[in-house]
Amino acid sequence: MILTLRTLVATLLVLSILGGSSQAKDLPGTADHPLVGRYDGSSITGYAERAFEEVRFLNGPITPQAKRATGRYMNGENSVGAAGRAWRIGYDGPADSSALDVMKTFEASLAAKGFSEIYTCQGAVCADMGGATLYVALTDESALGKVPLHQVPDRQTYASFVLKRTEGDVYASIYATDFEGHAEILIDVVETAAIDTGRIEFVDAAKMASDIGDGGRVVLYGILFDFDKATISDTSKPTLDEIAKFMTSNPSFNLVVTSHTDAKGGFDYNLELSQRRAEAVVDALVKTYGIPAARLRPFGAGMAAPIASNETEAGRSKNRRVELVRVPN
Repeated sequence: MILTLRTLVATLLVLSILGGSSQAKDLPGTADHPLVGRYDGSSITGYAERAFEEVRFLNGPITPQAKRATGRYMNGENSVGAAGRAWRIGYDGPADSSALDVMKTFEASLAAKGFSEIYTCQGAVCADMGGATLYVALTDESALGKVPLHQVPDRQTYASFVLKRTEGDVYASIYATDFEGHAEILIDVVETAAIDTGRIEFVDAAKMASDIGDGGRVVLYGILFDFDKATISDTSKPTLDEIAKFMTSNPSFNLVVTSHTDAKGGFDYNLELSQRRAEAVVDALVKTYGIPAARLRPFGAGMAAPIASNETEAGRSKNRRVELVRVPN
């Protein structure tokens, strides 16, 4: 009987320790992203989830040139933008955890799940304007908002990843830093969606170059307008960034910026609306990004060149698009 009682006490003690694990300290209403997971023993300290948001993931270091060109630390010069359902999750790692061990653990875990690494850096290498720059870029510039996080520039590490899927790519970044005997972790995730879901598929500068090289044009769904207007939505900025990056990298290319509508409304109305929208895109590229106006020609195609049926919303969403068409030299 005494042995049984001791065994019971020991069992209850173990259960008490497990019940008080760091995961039990998560903020209410939060959860790990199922594809990314967490570092064992860490607890969630900050959380944001958005049905649609645009997030940038580094593919190179932050430089003074990139900052001067756009006014932002993360831009088309050093990062790829992804749009879709987005998560930002902050964690406190367990006692004695280190940023480097956290990163190595995530790298191995994500690789096993099929993710490919886009970029990784440690310490001041992440930003040659000073190690704190990466922290500022991640916390101050992100549309996902801030989570509790301390900056220790010489103890920071960062990596970005992508998982290619037919139903839409998944982008993820891991930021970890050592603070007061444990690691602090920031995870960003964006699940993009394929075009046939009716949601935006993000196209970066490299993809633009590839599509135009192969077929003379690239189809873009990341430039959005206010309903029945030629006002460009703020959510279009990442795609405009990539167009500017593409044109800067290919100075001999001239483009026709073609706007397409669905078949709702009259033919003449859609033709005029699409022309104004094409002109708005050209105007933004010229005035905001400094692309020479002579390299761009706006053209409104209206409903005249559908690529899907206008009888369904899924088809209409494919037809509402902007295309960049190369003008032969």
